[in-house]
Amino acid sequence: MDTTHRTAMNVVLGLVFVMGLGLTAYLIAGSWGGLYWLFDCMAGVVAGVLALLRGPQRTWPVAGGLAVAAVGVVVARVADLPQEPGPVTALALAVLVGSGIRTLPGPRAAAVAAGGFTVVVGTWLTALPDAAGFTVVTVVNAVTWLVAVALGISLRVARAGLVT
Repeated sequence: MDTTHRTAMNVVLGLVFVMGLGLTAYLIAGSWGGLYWLFDCMAGVVAGVLALLRGPQRTWPVAGGLAVAAVGVVVARVADLPQEPGPVTALALAVLVGSGIRTLPGPRAAAVAAGGFTVVVGTWLTALPDAAGFTVVTVVNAVTWLVAVALGISLRVARAGLVT
């Protein structure tokens, strides 16, 4: 992918992040009130910036995104907040997981996939015992992780020339 396409893709992704953060803040402020929307948006901003900084063989943005999502899950559970990661953080994490699986060496790519799955399990656990765990947030996080893994593996195989 040349620089022009990568830049265009990042501009579109950045716009999706900004619009998603605005919509999420509006919806959370209307339903939960208080300042919880600020916590969710800050996690989304950090994860989104890391997703925009991703690149071939870059482990640190992926690790940072996984850490942001994991901290969000723990804080949500401890502080009795709604489930995390929110939709923008989940999208950014999916971009990071897919990119990591596509470009990182095998063991690190597997660790990225496992880390993403751990965040999904953590999201599910934050709903317990109040709900069965399969809330909209859990499903969104699980589906985005699954799509990221599938796309990351597909692009990795295609890059290796194993698919004609």
